[in-house]
Amino acid sequence: MRHVLDDPSGLSPRAIRFLSHAAERTSVDMSSWPTAGELRSLLSWLPDVDVQEALTLFRRATDRYGGLWYRSLAWSFEESVTFVPVPWAADEYGTEEQDAMADLIEHDVAHPYAVWLRGDGTVVYCFTGPHSAPIVPVFPGIDAMLEAEALYQDCATWIPVSIDDAPGLAAVEAHAAHLTPIPEACGYTERWWEQDGFRLHVWATTAAVVPGSGARWAMWARNRSGELAAQSFLAQARA
Repeated sequence: MRHVLDDPSGLSPRAIRFLSHAAERTSVDMSSWPTAGELRSLLSWLPDVDVQEALTLFRRATDRYGGLWYRSLAWSFEESVTFVPVPWAADEYGTEEQDAMADLIEHDVAHPYAVWLRGDGTVVYCFTGPHSAPIVPVFPGIDAMLEAEALYQDCATWIPVSIDDAPGLAAVEAHAAHLTPIPEACGYTERWWEQDGFRLHVWATTAAVVPGSGARWAMWARNRSGELAAQSFLAQARA
């Protein structure tokens, strides 16, 4: 399997532009990988895990994304991230674990959460404080994570939209049914829409991962016409 910077097939044109302009490939030390034999023995006791499927996915993730680096503008990071998909060793699993798991990224700011890759390809986040913290599915795969990042990067060049008496999250989410979703960038806790020159983003990731946080939303407009359309959307959502 070719690296995503050499063969970005499957990604949107926007994500391909983002990778070509903002991403690099760095060398990573994969010597900490458990051997295939160690992983087979380790994963075989996890219930309902297809060991070979998980091993194949982890290896493909390393081949395709290993060493990918970029400066993130996503709400979840706002830092430099490097993709280093390394399967967990035996001492990283607790007795309650149900899924094959690998680390996914290294990040340069001490955020209180980790980003992992499940053996079925799901990207999950977990608050690294109490042991009872939930493991939160955020994206269905790594490509969706990259698509969301590409949108953040693109929105950085757009106009932030605000309104003095902006409606609450529930009203905005309900009215978003009238907008066109951006499915390639959506996940389980992240959702995007774009229409009439503006974008809406609703994210519940932080709320699900970090105790005491709340879900949020934001809007950006491509130009003045899009800004007016966004303000009209918000006025209708508030009504």
